[in-house]
Amino acid sequence: MSAVRSPSLPLRPLTTGELLDAAMEVTRGAGRVLLPLAFGLAVVEQLVMVWVRETFFGGSIFPWIGDIVGPAWLGVALGTGVESAIIALLGVPAARAVAATAVGVPLRARDLLRRRGVGSAALLVLLTFVVTFVLTLLPLGWLPAYPLMGLAVATLVIDGVGPLRALGRGVKLVLRVGGRAAVIRLLGYAAWLLLRLGFGFGAVSALDLVGIGGPWAAAACFALVNTVAYANLASLDAVLQLETRIRTEGLDIALARVPGPLTPQHLVVTR
Repeated sequence: MSAVRSPSLPLRPLTTGELLDAAMEVTRGAGRVLLPLAFGLAVVEQLVMVWVRETFFGGSIFPWIGDIVGPAWLGVALGTGVESAIIALLGVPAARAVAATAVGVPLRARDLLRRRGVGSAALLVLLTFVVTFVLTLLPLGWLPAYPLMGLAVATLVIDGVGPLRALGRGVKLVLRVGGRAAVIRLLGYAAWLLLRLGFGFGAVSALDLVGIGGPWAAAACFALVNTVAYANLASLDAVLQLETRIRTEGLDIALARVPGPLTPQHLVVTR
């Protein structure tokens, strides 16, 4: 497959705004791979969410707070677990895109889709679902659960370590610099949540006005906006992982000292 557009990714410590911009650049650059994958996963998610809404929320698309307490909170936990798993899975091609961009290698679609390491990534995706689902069942448990697992897949891909080490190292990276990565990951999620809800409310209301509303129409609307949101959040995780290494491990200095052309192998952790 032909090369896709290479995004811009400065190899230096970035501000929060620059991180969000870089994530969008990665999403655009790898969009030929990321967006179709994200769309397929978002469609599957909405098939699950139609069942969740019917089972736990009485079919309501936007349930009131009082309607999600008690047993219905199980549906909320299931939804958060599924979306965290989707973002983690999209983190595989997103991290490959960031690794290629960081060293100036052409960003080729076939490289983003190669099967190497898929088994290890699947294990981390499953763990992400389980941890997010279980912790969300606790009061305010989602707040630590979402950022906690966010950099594991990116660490697996970029750092070239095994799944268990990627899990532990990913958590450590999230907690470095006073949990800076955790805060930025929550900020990115909150920004997209507002956009998703705004689009959802508007689209569902518009469809109701023309008489084509209902659960499946709402699911289609959310699948569209979630496609972009999940791809961008996965890109943010990958950019954040690399930037945290630059900020705390001097990765940019190490890369500058490498003689000759750089490759993604130069990003691998050797100790």
